Amino acid sequence: MWGRPDILWGLLALAIPVALHLLQLRRFKRIPFSNVAFLKDVQKETQSRHRLRNLLILAMRMLAFAALVLAFADPMRMPEDTTVASARQAVSIYLDTSPSMMASGEVGPLIQEAKQKATALVEAFNETDKFHVFTSEFSGQDQRFLTQTEALERIAGAQLSNHAPDLDAVMQRSLDQFRRADGATARAFWITDLQKSSHEVWTSTVPDTSVAWHVLPIQANAVPNVWIDSVWFDAPLALRDQPAALHVRVAHDAAEGVDGLPLTLSVDGITEAIGSFNLVPGLSTDTVLRFTHGEPGPHRLKVALEDAPVQFDDVHFVGYDVESAVDVFHWTDPATPFRAASQSVDQALESARPALRVERGDALPSPQVLAGYDLVVADALTRPSTGALALLEQFVAGGGAVLVIPDSAGTGISDLCTSLGLRASRGWVRAPGQVAEVRWTHPLYRGVFRSIPSRVDWPTYDRILDRTSTSTEEQLIASANGMSYLSLVRGTEGRGDIYLLGTPLETGNLTRHGLFVPTLLRMAESARQTQGRRLLLGRDQALTLALRRDSTSNRDADIAWLIERASSQDEGTNSKVVPEVRTTPDGTRLGWGNVLADPGAYAVRRDGQLVATFGLNHKPQESQLDPWLPDEWTQTVTSLGWPDIAVWTQPADQVGSLVEQHIAGERLAWYFFLAALIALALETLFLRRWNTLFS
Repeated sequence: MWGRPDILWGLLALAIPVALHLLQLRRFKRIPFSNVAFLKDVQKETQSRHRLRNLLILAMRMLAFAALVLAFADPMRMPEDTTVASARQAVSIYLDTSPSMMASGEVGPLIQEAKQKATALVEAFNETDKFHVFTSEFSGQDQRFLTQTEALERIAGAQLSNHAPDLDAVMQRSLDQFRRADGATARAFWITDLQKSSHEVWTSTVPDTSVAWHVLPIQANAVPNVWIDSVWFDAPLALRDQPAALHVRVAHDAAEGVDGLPLTLSVDGITEAIGSFNLVPGLSTDTVLRFTHGEPGPHRLKVALEDAPVQFDDVHFVGYDVESAVDVFHWTDPATPFRAASQSVDQALESARPALRVERGDALPSPQVLAGYDLVVADALTRPSTGALALLEQFVAGGGAVLVIPDSAGTGISDLCTSLGLRASRGWVRAPGQVAEVRWTHPLYRGVFRSIPSRVDWPTYDRILDRTSTSTEEQLIASANGMSYLSLVRGTEGRGDIYLLGTPLETGNLTRHGLFVPTLLRMAESARQTQGRRLLLGRDQALTLALRRDSTSNRDADIAWLIERASSQDEGTNSKVVPEVRTTPDGTRLGWGNVLADPGAYAVRRDGQLVATFGLNHKPQESQLDPWLPDEWTQTVTSLGWPDIAVWTQPADQVGSLVEQHIAGERLAWYFFLAALIALALETLFLRRWNTLFS
């Protein structure tokens, strides 16, 4: 292969010495001498010997000239296992700048070693090659080819980022750029710590075989890492001046146990609790930090520990709301506005004012407003519309709780059950009876009564729903005939709880029983758990807020929204952003795309007023620093049917020789320069020592 094949046209100049040689040829002339006695000792040069001398001199001159031309054409010998589609290379280099690259290796921080290898890699290729350098940020400026000088400048300016893309995204980024390579040979290089959590080869797409893929792993020192995996409240809604327990799960990969590590909780920038935790090898640690909720409104939490040298995952941010009251919507049937049983429900709920706010209506409000309620009591609905049922299901899917009370005729209960994913009723089992058992150990009833009497006057009924419970239903109160008097389907994956009463309130004595009011109040109190707003960098790019009832009259066009970083240490350049606002069935959706790029606590302001807070955190998988070993990586990808991916484990000072050996090929120019020198030396020898050599 020739690095500069255009210079080979210079071989045509070999005709010049041939022409000069032909012009200088002279035929032998006979010169008569009168006396040849003095020439008898002179060696006679024959015509054939003279011709041989001239041909050898011509050959040496042509060989020297041809060798110089070939040397300047940059000859090279390519590896035997490489097929080259084009002499020009398109080189895509992924420089891993994810948070895990702050770990230390043998020569310092991993990011510095990665930049050294990337620099050596770029310098090893030709200036005429195309270079595509991109980092974990996937910045828009990295979607073009660079010159060699520009590529070196881009590598020098690379810094650690908060993004950790997966392997599929990295490969696709290179492939997208190679489509603009105009037929150049595509070569991709991953300079990374080869972290297993971000290089999940089992779920990744098989690499494109038209690209030559290479991995340059950067190995970190084996040090344990401790990180905050998650935080959560397990209590009901956060209410003002109420005690709170924040559960913290600390994960680690330490091989030895450690006791008494500090943990700090800050609320709105003020330290509220200090605790400690112990590390047990192979197990996560759960601990509790206790504090008291403050004034109603949005608040931000910051849980921090101390761990070196990997510190990006030592802080966890959460946004949450303290409520002044629990919001309940009492949905009644429009045909019975003055139903006595419905008035009993209102009286029971209003007995807990101001902790409960109750609103009654015969139609559900708009989806955005409904999302702001905590509990909906669907009371004796006879003909709920399809749209209302869909709205109720959407409310449950968004985390709201529902209590379904059947009407005495049982006409609307089947539609409600079907809409909420419960088994429909087959009608009534009409027979007088009495409650047989209450699960006092269930969280709904735990602590309601100081002591449970041995002889209880249970609630009575004259009919009960004839239906079979699903496997997901919990029977809170059982009737004497084994049917469910009160059942619960707990919400999972963000869904709300669904309570189903098996008897109407018009019959029986439940509304007059001492169990009625505590049951309703505990349902309202535990209707919606305290929701910590925890978002992940690189995955979550929007937040949906339920509209407040007092803000529905305002038009979106008249509202100014702003998201700003709420932490005291305002790091990063994108601390404030005006979000993209959309009205959705779930509420107001605020989107920011990739603008928010730093972890921290953020505040959402509406017309300058604080309306919500949320936390942006790193992906927990990024804290798992376990890397692929080179041999393990090769064996795994080979077993998955991937094409051959070269793994270069050599240090940065050997990257250039690896490129020359495996890609650029061995350069042969100096061999041709040596051949030119030898040819010139032989020419000189033939000119000056010809007679001596053949005397």
